[in-house]
Amino acid sequence: MSLITHVSANETLAPGLDSEEGAKSFRRLIWEDNGAAETATKVAVWIAEPGVYPYPPRDLEETFVVLEGEALCSLGGSEPEKIGPGSIVRVPKGVAPWLKVLTPFRKLATVVPKP
Repeated sequence: MSLITHVSANETLAPGLDSEEGAKSFRRLIWEDNGAAETATKVAVWIAEPGVYPYPPRDLEETFVVLEGEALCSLGGSEPEKIGPGSIVRVPKGVAPWLKVLTPFRKLATVVPKP
């Protein structure tokens, strides 16, 4: 893997979670530490078409920066907040994130599993 990565590049995209309405999302792994796969820290880009993307609570922490697009974001059933370019969101372990993507969306996320 190159030491220089462009988060706007769309090569090597893998399918991500589909929205409730069937819209598509894609992900691209940027970096993974040398730990065991289930405990490795990862950095990835996530790209999504407009739609609602609910996630179950997870055994990991995620911090992401919105690079483009706008969405409504709710953490653990909180009141949705509008996020957009430059927004930084921290999703604690065990909290269910919910995104209603309003415009084509791209984020850079760091995921840290917590066994």
